[in-house]
Amino acid sequence: MSFLSNNAAAIAVGAVLSALAWMFGGLRGDLLTPVVPWLFAILIEMLVCFPQRHSGESTYEARERVWHSLRKDPLTWVVVGFLALLAVPFVNNGLCVDCDAARIAQGVNPAPLMPFLPFCVNRLDHLNVFFWFLTALPALLVVRHSLTSGGKRLVLEIVVWNGAVLAALGFVQHALSAPGPLWSENSGLLKGAGLQDGVNVFFSTFGYANIAGCYFTMLFCISVALWRRTCDWLRAERAAKDISHAAARRPHAFWEKHYFLIPSVLLFYAALNTLSRAAIVLVTTCATIVVLHAFASFLARLKHRVQRVRAMAIGLFGLVALGLLVSLLTPDGVHKEVGTLGTFEMLDRVTGRGQYHSRVATEIWKDHKLFGCGGWGYAHFSRGKLRPGEQLQIIGGINVHNDCLQFLAEHGLVGFGTLLAIVIILVWPIGRTWRRLAREARFTKPKDPLAKPVQIFVLPAGAFCLLLAALATVVHSFCDCPLRSPAVLSLFFVILAALPGFMPNEG
Repeated sequence: MSFLSNNAAAIAVGAVLSALAWMFGGLRGDLLTPVVPWLFAILIEMLVCFPQRHSGESTYEARERVWHSLRKDPLTWVVVGFLALLAVPFVNNGLCVDCDAARIAQGVNPAPLMPFLPFCVNRLDHLNVFFWFLTALPALLVVRHSLTSGGKRLVLEIVVWNGAVLAALGFVQHALSAPGPLWSENSGLLKGAGLQDGVNVFFSTFGYANIAGCYFTMLFCISVALWRRTCDWLRAERAAKDISHAAARRPHAFWEKHYFLIPSVLLFYAALNTLSRAAIVLVTTCATIVVLHAFASFLARLKHRVQRVRAMAIGLFGLVALGLLVSLLTPDGVHKEVGTLGTFEMLDRVTGRGQYHSRVATEIWKDHKLFGCGGWGYAHFSRGKLRPGEQLQIIGGINVHNDCLQFLAEHGLVGFGTLLAIVIILVWPIGRTWRRLAREARFTKPKDPLAKPVQIFVLPAGAFCLLLAALATVVHSFCDCPLRSPAVLSLFFVILAALPGFMPNEG
């Protein structure tokens, strides 16, 4: 019972992130709207009433510590400011609910009541976006202030194992030819389109393949981060104990060290089975990087040249065998998608030159530079920006397919700059610690030999994999809209907030 009481905040955050994934990635507004106020209330309660306690700390002292750190943390006020910025458009609405639908279809949008303040076109649409951040940002604060390092890792463990269940569900749905997520034909972004030309356009609970691909790519990197952190921790623990005790533990060492590889394999194949080309490229790239990183770290710890040569030969054979195994077990649909990939097509998708979305989003932002056009405002204003001969995209036309541009167009420089400030505040201490570790490695001999370049391998492996997950999400967001899913958006912020739990000198 003490475990549940002391880890209530971590379990609550993990449950909230898992619930968003099960609710079709949070893309169904009719399901999200009645649930988010309760999720917000739970997160705030956990933040101020049920923080995790440090060793020898009472509940009252933990609450005082969290309250003090909240008030002193600039991130708290940036989050509050951003939520207040999103709240203003509800009283500065530029389009009443009963306005003529024909005018909306033509892209004719009346001016807001106060043009110099943030506004929105439709209150219900803007409320949907507001609710995304009403879960993501409080979860971020809970992880940052109310959880110890062990609690930060526990949140990610809950999300990873929940993702493994979602992956298994996706495989079952493909095997049984389900019509849509959770066997529903009207879920997610693609209403009533579970199958198109015999090809699945959904995976698991996600109604849009690219969002599903990004989500499972993130979870794959997280599971690898937990695996690498477990290996490092057990190796350090064993080194600190006497030889006889370590020998007694050896029969259980393999399972203790490597059980996170089970969800890693499931999540890797889940990302592939989404049939998202961006996810196929990103998860394969991430897998290659983490395998090479792990092998280089292992090789650096070998003391004798003979051991290194033998390990390199075995490792090379293992990499070839692993590549062949992955290729053989990969579904035919993945091979077909890979065959359609081309360098020019990928560059065209990232830059958006082949579509009107990037140009239209830029023009909308130039019209509303400071505060943007409000949540989902792009879907309304884009109609009036089309050039002669351009057709409105039927499926996916409400998104820019570039999250950075869409956030800029809908929230302006102020809103987008605030979101960027949140990310910088979260990452800055990690970068500062990374720089300190690299500087110390130049003058002091580390306990474990480091591979080269030392500047990369001096960072703990778990933290490196989490940063890789965040970077993969950012790259994906430049060519599609994964951050338009509350499940992906919340997990992205929580990953950045959980990074200190993987840094050195953390419990």
